[in-house]
Amino acid sequence: MYAPATAVTSIGSKLRIGRQTGVIPVQIKIAVMGYKAMAELFKNMTLPPDLEGKVSIQVYDALFEKTLEIATKLEQEDAVDVFLSGSGNASFIKPHIQTPVVCINVSVFDLMSAIKKASAYGGPVAVVSFREPIEGLSEVLDVLKPEVVQVIYENYDDLLGKIAAVRKQHSCQAVVGASLACEIAGYHGLKSVLVYSNESLRVALRHAYQVGQSRRKERERTQRLWTIINFAYGGIMVTDSEGKITLFNPAAERIMGIPAKKVLGKKAVDVIENSRIDVVLETGQAELNQVQDVGDVKIVTNRVPITDGQDVVGVVATFLDVGYIQKATDEIRRSQYKKGFKAKATFRDIIYKDHKMGSVIQRAIRYAHSDLSVLITGESGVGKELFAQSIHNESPRRTGPFVAVNCAALSESLLESELFGYEEGAFTGAKRGGKEGLFELAHRGTIFLDEIGEISPALQARLLRVLQEKEILRVGGTRVIPVDVRIISSTNKNLWQMVQEGRFRDDLYYRLNVLTLSIPALRERPEDIPVLVSSFLAKRPGANPRLLEEPRLNAICRVLCKYDWPGNVRELENIIDRLIIVLHGQAPSPVELETVVEELLETSRAERGCKSSNLLHEEVAAEDDTSNQPPTEHLTMEIKRFKVEKLLEALRKTGGNKSEAARLLGISRTTLWRQLRDLGIE
Repeated sequence: MYAPATAVTSIGSKLRIGRQTGVIPVQIKIAVMGYKAMAELFKNMTLPPDLEGKVSIQVYDALFEKTLEIATKLEQEDAVDVFLSGSGNASFIKPHIQTPVVCINVSVFDLMSAIKKASAYGGPVAVVSFREPIEGLSEVLDVLKPEVVQVIYENYDDLLGKIAAVRKQHSCQAVVGASLACEIAGYHGLKSVLVYSNESLRVALRHAYQVGQSRRKERERTQRLWTIINFAYGGIMVTDSEGKITLFNPAAERIMGIPAKKVLGKKAVDVIENSRIDVVLETGQAELNQVQDVGDVKIVTNRVPITDGQDVVGVVATFLDVGYIQKATDEIRRSQYKKGFKAKATFRDIIYKDHKMGSVIQRAIRYAHSDLSVLITGESGVGKELFAQSIHNESPRRTGPFVAVNCAALSESLLESELFGYEEGAFTGAKRGGKEGLFELAHRGTIFLDEIGEISPALQARLLRVLQEKEILRVGGTRVIPVDVRIISSTNKNLWQMVQEGRFRDDLYYRLNVLTLSIPALRERPEDIPVLVSSFLAKRPGANPRLLEEPRLNAICRVLCKYDWPGNVRELENIIDRLIIVLHGQAPSPVELETVVEELLETSRAERGCKSSNLLHEEVAAEDDTSNQPPTEHLTMEIKRFKVEKLLEALRKTGGNKSEAARLLGISRTTLWRQLRDLGIE
């Protein structure tokens, strides 16, 4: 007595309307399980604009058992995200499938409209529903006061008999209900009005889309989770509240040497050696980074309880083979070496207080966001590589390699092969297969050429080609290799003077010196000395913390601030390291500290050939004491250079005013004149 089931594929111009955007969106697959009139309504319905291109709809004309058969097959084939159906079919298939079923609800307006239309045929109206009254019917009856006979049926045969009865017993002329009720009403010569409107179908369609979208997202999340679990390098085991294993991923099988089918559903303590799952279940306390022996395998495991907010409902254990951890660590180190050193320093690591240094850092930050070459100038020890690393880490190339090379530390031939690489057989001793040069290793990153003024004219020409053409040629090679590298170079020499003397190419100079960064010497920024000393003392494990107390720290810095620091920050750090060794964990009084620091500075001067902390003052004292004796024999050229620099620095600061310069130096104007004459300074 059932009508045959037919599938209406909604691919036509009605339901599959979408804008052509060039990108095919992921569509929610909706299966409409209708019958007769309802199926026809869906077939002819225009898709709402907000769902265009978002849904793929299949309409099936079927009823009850046939509907369940179709739904089961669609679910098995994963061909549907959500089912959409009237109350009869929905109630029939819901208990038997896992896929969500959205029921088409009848609105009060639909019900009022259908009853009013059916009442026009005269006599009582039979309102038919499956298993329970239509929601909202009582409100409609209160408002319209129509003559209505409610008919609730359980199955096809029940409905057939009840519709026949309402005609005979209640003289009903029309029936309001779903497709099946309308069809059977026709068998008995009754008029029928379908209770569903186009608007209610559209509302149900939107609801089905939302349910399907939520289910799709949930399935995607679940799929991602399972992918992570199944392809994780670490073993993962999950148990329930009784300690029975509910999940055992492939990595766990590999590490433990046990197939999942042998442990799933069994208690972990019975099948896994030293699992301690029962302990975690009982105590509710996590056990992290525990070394565990499983047969001949040593693993590192974490056991964490799973709670529902109050009770422990299971345990998740993750573990790795110790051998794998060691192997992975070795691989990472080899990979890091091949890619080149990573820049460790950032601008936050630069310790300063002096406003001069602050201005340089702000300029360097601006330079970092450019891709132009940077030339960093400054005396030895001021921190030129620290700035180079910071610029790299602030730049768009921060994820690329940072390769540093000291151009003064290598011979010309060795530096050439290191910078540009070489091919197999390029020279005696060349490695088989050749070798990548530092420019290749720095591809898409930064190369830092320290002491650039030391490279030979031949290497200057090759470096210029790299800057101009963005390509290198290995030693002994014929193949041009393109490279994308930013160059940061540094020098403690006057490159422009070297250009004028013909010792450095002017075209290379302009290529390297696009952006200039001049780092001031430590003696030009004395405010930085206390903060640097505090930082060095705080970081050294052997330093007594009491050295950072204000009286002692001030005593140390008082002496250090009088020193000229030819070695700059590097020398200052060296002095602090020596101080810590000499003190051997002690914290003497401020007076004793001053004496110790002065002795260390005198030692440093002696190593550089200097005699006194203030040679200019020493000469003044000698002059005032007895006679104007010339410098003693042990005053070396280093002392002379030191005097010249101090005198010139004072004259620069005073704009050539000799009286002011003498006052700044703490000597008489006569002494200044004599020293200028003796040192040949005009």
